[in-house]
Amino acid sequence: MWWMAVAMLGLCGTPGLLQAQNSTSLELEVVFEGDSTFEEGWIIASPRFSSNLTYPIVVDHFGQDLHNDLTPHRGFNFDWHPDGSLTWFSILDGQWEVLDSTLQPAGFVAFEDAISDFHDLERQTNGHVLILGQEITDVNVADSVPDPLSPNRAIIDCLIQEQDSIGNVTWFWRASDHIPPTWCTHCNWSSNLMDSYHHNAFQVLGNGDILLCLRNMDMVVRIDKATGNIVWKLGGPFSDFSFGADSEAFRHPHDAQLLGDNEDHLLLFDNGTGKLSPVTRGVEYVIDLSSEVVTQVEEWVHPDGNYASSQGSIQRLETGGTLIGWGTASSEEFGGGMITEYTADGSMSGGIYFPSNHYTYRARKVPLDQLPLIQGCRDESACNYNPQAVLDGPCSSAGSFCDDGDPCTQYDVFGLDCNCQGTSQGLEPVTSCSDPQAANFNPCAPADEDSGTCQYEVVFRADATAMDSMPEAVTLLIGSNPYDLNPAGFGTWTGSILMGNGTWNYQFMADGVSDTVQRTVSLPWPLSIELFEQRGCIGLTSSVCPGCTDPDNVAFSPFATGDELCNGGPANGCTTQEAVNYSSGAIFDDGSCQFTAESSCPSDLDGDGLVGVSDVLELLTFFGTTCSGN
Repeated sequence: MWWMAVAMLGLCGTPGLLQAQNSTSLELEVVFEGDSTFEEGWIIASPRFSSNLTYPIVVDHFGQDLHNDLTPHRGFNFDWHPDGSLTWFSILDGQWEVLDSTLQPAGFVAFEDAISDFHDLERQTNGHVLILGQEITDVNVADSVPDPLSPNRAIIDCLIQEQDSIGNVTWFWRASDHIPPTWCTHCNWSSNLMDSYHHNAFQVLGNGDILLCLRNMDMVVRIDKATGNIVWKLGGPFSDFSFGADSEAFRHPHDAQLLGDNEDHLLLFDNGTGKLSPVTRGVEYVIDLSSEVVTQVEEWVHPDGNYASSQGSIQRLETGGTLIGWGTASSEEFGGGMITEYTADGSMSGGIYFPSNHYTYRARKVPLDQLPLIQGCRDESACNYNPQAVLDGPCSSAGSFCDDGDPCTQYDVFGLDCNCQGTSQGLEPVTSCSDPQAANFNPCAPADEDSGTCQYEVVFRADATAMDSMPEAVTLLIGSNPYDLNPAGFGTWTGSILMGNGTWNYQFMADGVSDTVQRTVSLPWPLSIELFEQRGCIGLTSSVCPGCTDPDNVAFSPFATGDELCNGGPANGCTTQEAVNYSSGAIFDDGSCQFTAESSCPSDLDGDGLVGVSDVLELLTFFGTTCSGN
């Protein structure tokens, strides 16, 4: 695997004096423009100085560095997938690690029967995985390269493989079967080993086709998933498209993606290798398949006008903004690589900056609620240390506020032994009721002690259906204190009152006249039984009133146990006060209301002054009638 090590070293592209940072975390600088913040979500990346000095990071949209740990030989291409999982590549093992909520390996993915490529992987929602692979293949280039010293070359072939949820290979594709390796625009043909394709990213499209990014051919291609054939190729000398006016072609692309419902916008990271004055940028084109012309619609030039010889990424955000990881293009102020975020209008929100000679292959924004990592205190000396947390959260030490779980204490704080303790609350008499059935029950009051402060919500309900006429108002009289009750339907009235312990006498009053029936409610301390609704039938000593138990009958009473009134009675009549035959004793309207004046409402078909069921029935009698003259 010597060639793989060479490829990884070459990927760093770190000119000048190399100076590593020897610590368990990386010194980051987060700088916002004005009052901006990043778009909501988590920015993940993996800056590295070398394989053994790799630092996966998680930064929130406020710029807080919540995870930043040295992870030797692991962590390359820290990425988030459509199935919600996180992965990174393990250099020592040569395979991808699927991570759990503590960033520990929970599974592994490797290319079957070839070398796993470290550039890209996708875990899909159906459990399938697509993975890039590499294989050294011998080819003859005599017909393509003038006067080669030897016609045979060894190339690093580009492979793509799909595996199902249990690792079975369900699809395989080899680049050299469809794209001649001699299309390479950045190859040294005198070398014994050539990286003709340098496949660094792919995207699974809506219909299953695959967009493949080939850096060393300055090209992206769309692959027909069903046949494996190339649908179209863009960039390089064999492009199916031309670049329109004022549209600059890309060189050494990374992270190419098709956007939009029609997948006709191409977003990619343009390293710019081979241009006269290379400046790295992010760029967006629109693709016109009919005219075979691509037109540049947007670009994001490196803030300091610098050039990335390798690596880099770009991502369109949910609000239309753009996140760019600048690969090996350094910032002038901080010396290392960087990540910048732009709003939908192209203005920069802010950036994350690394120390000298530290760069990240890819940066990604993960939606706010979809990062599967545990957040908590990571300080081992803190009282609330969580050994499973990988995202920094609030820490508490001696003297910090806490909750000891006892509702009867206040001013809870951690002690020197990290035990949470509080001070017993001093209870005022008005809040010291210890009866659980009371409305003002206080669980911290002394148990089994009557403080004389308990208040109980007592519901009263009066049934007026036994009266000769329906009252306009019903009042509850407790001692000499009247309390108005509210109409509750079916000839009943109701209300609730707070009452203390003791025995209380009460009466109902209908239109200001007492029904003379003395009733009693007993509220001993503490209440030994459930406090039920206090019911009374106005004018009767019994709480059970005559009526009808059939709820469909007009004489229905919720207090009735018999059917004395099911066949009519004083409960039926006209209940509309404006009617000439209004019955003050009627509880249920029987449709007999009569009015002297004609109704001004055009929808009142029967002229009773009310738009009701009878009007609907009258209209239905004419339904389907053909009007004359039409």
